[in-house]
Amino acid sequence: MQRLVRYVFGAAAISCLVWAFYSIPYDILREERARLYGEVLTSGLVLAVSSDEAGGMPEARLIVEYKYVDPDGYARIASARLPNNMWQKYRPGASIEVIFARTRPDLVRVPDEVEPAFQVWLRGLMD
Repeated sequence: MQRLVRYVFGAAAISCLVWAFYSIPYDILREERARLYGEVLTSGLVLAVSSDEAGGMPEARLIVEYKYVDPDGYARIASARLPNNMWQKYRPGASIEVIFARTRPDLVRVPDEVEPAFQVWLRGLMD
């Protein structure tokens, strides 16, 4: 009987560990690790503005597509999900602040961008 209890507890512990490792968002961890080496502020140009009902974020339906130039001179296009009340600020042709990781210029964000809570918490922890 004691042996069975140990097997059940062992299986439960291993299941919990597997679930925990599966739940960790490694892509967010990699992004924030790249941002630890520093970020650079630049400006970009808003190309298009649209609305998206999907994504599970009803308070952030605004999608802004923008273009910026990285330090190597490459023009890059990216998009950001922003709060609904930003419609007037971000119109096509408007200037937009862009923050990109020094080591990975393709890893960008906008100051008002809505990000997952885990990412915001992790960035606060690392700062």
